Amino acid sequence: MKLTELNFPIDERKQLKDLEALFMQWHSSAKNKTFIKGKNSEDIVFDGFYPFFSKQKVKILFIGRESLGLTGTHYLDMLHWLYKSGESIGSKSLNQSQFHALKLKISYGLNNGFCPWEEIPTAELISQSFAEENGISFAFMNLSKLSNDSESWEADWDLIDSFTDEFQDEDINFFNKEIETINPDVIITMNLEGRLAKLGELEVLEYGSNVSCFKLNCGSKKILLMDTYHFSALKKQQETFSTPIVENFKKYS
Repeated sequence: MKLTELNFPIDERKQLKDLEALFMQWHSSAKNKTFIKGKNSEDIVFDGFYPFFSKQKVKILFIGRESLGLTGTHYLDMLHWLYKSGESIGSKSLNQSQFHALKLKISYGLNNGFCPWEEIPTAELISQSFAEENGISFAFMNLSKLSNDSESWEADWDLIDSFTDEFQDEDINFFNKEIETINPDVIITMNLEGRLAKLGELEVLEYGSNVSCFKLNCGSKKILLMDTYHFSALKKQQETFSTPIVENFKKYS
């Protein structure tokens, strides 16, 4: 469960330890749970924030649905290596992998004065200094901590719901507590819609065609949450994702 391969600055290590302690508690609780498809607590894939996340002008937490083919690994360790090594993600380069490229490019735009889309470097260029002192960083978590190990890229909603439903009666909302520990300035979720309630108490700000906006109660804070299309959806990246996210961030943050 530890992020042993990444180089966190000293002043982020307490936050990292707090997150690891939460994951240990979550893992312990999961030992008593029954998930479908033979999944158990040892299959859980944890996530969190990349190095130098706390140094960003805008600390962004992206929330996806589930990992793919990563059972028994740590999501951030694996994706950090893929971003930095230049290895293909599946059969695609980083620039071609819209899901990952959008996270890098939107993070760059929000942290560089909302620069125009056409001025944002390619994902591969951004990745060269990703999670380094003078580079872009962000946080990422999946709603489900169980990996979809099928050969399909479609979300396995039965598996996702099997995971989240098992924790709905806990004394602690692990999903909300993970967000509180990460402490983002803004949350961008990927078409979670009705399942957003799993994250905690929400206040509706605006329903939109591309982005819907909420405030999420998280500890002593209310954090702007924007729910978008899933980043792998074949939509126009600027009009569907970047422009609505920037405009709503300016409006509500």
